[in-house]
Amino acid sequence: MQAFDAAVRLGSFKEAAEALHLTPSAISHRIRNLEKAMGGALFVRAHRAVEVTPTGRALARATGRAFGELVRATSPLVGVEASRRLRLSVSPLFASAWLLPRIADFMARHPDIELVIENSVGPLDLENESFDAAVRAGDGTWPGLVGQHLLDLHAVPVATRELVRRLKLRRPADMVRAPMIHVVSFPHAWPQWLSRAGAGSGKAKQAVWVDSFEAALQLAERGAGVALGLAPLFADREAAGTLCRPVTLANPTGGYWLLHRPEEGNNAALRVFKRWLVAELAVDS
Repeated sequence: MQAFDAAVRLGSFKEAAEALHLTPSAISHRIRNLEKAMGGALFVRAHRAVEVTPTGRALARATGRAFGELVRATSPLVGVEASRRLRLSVSPLFASAWLLPRIADFMARHPDIELVIENSVGPLDLENESFDAAVRAGDGTWPGLVGQHLLDLHAVPVATRELVRRLKLRRPADMVRAPMIHVVSFPHAWPQWLSRAGAGSGKAKQAVWVDSFEAALQLAERGAGVALGLAPLFADREAAGTLCRPVTLANPTGGYWLLHRPEEGNNAALRVFKRWLVAELAVDS
């Protein structure tokens, strides 16, 4: 069941194997045995990822709830140490671009709190998972959860100064002159930006697709094309001069929120982390 739960959370047998310190073949073997016991497929296998079947989703709800309750039930048994451990599920872009570069400050200020930070892009289910809180992007609609707004996001084109100069990228309509860097999970991001900018539905002569906004920024830094960055999460790159904005037009695209279950309101470590997070964001604004 642990192998199944990890594969569902991480969306990959390979990543589940790494998390549980097993081999991918061991994970596959355990999943196959579980599928035989259940009498049906729990995953649809793809080349680099797995997709949970309806039968798998039903089982995942039960196992997630069981593991979550197990963690919450056993935490008091280890005394004060467990009460000072904070488990966070964090969107990868927020983690890499904002949280991790600042986490040393939190550790120095609060050496008694142990942080467990896991990147996740999967559906959020704090009721059935063992996380104390999560950071997710959205529009503020979080049924059944307490949400603390952290920052607003704005989509804006970014590229190297050399590429902007060479291709004369000065107006929104000029963006199609450059290779466009797309994010696979947000296929409409560029068309929506161009439409809102009044640049029509122009199509770039060349395009490349990557799996995350962080990967898109890395490609843009290397002069591969123009990407949509999510301001303010590329501010460090902008300050360092590795990326610039060819145009200033930025489209609102939701924001990041710190989320937790109402009953976690008495979690002392979470309250400390929330205060630190809000204070740091206020300094940046």
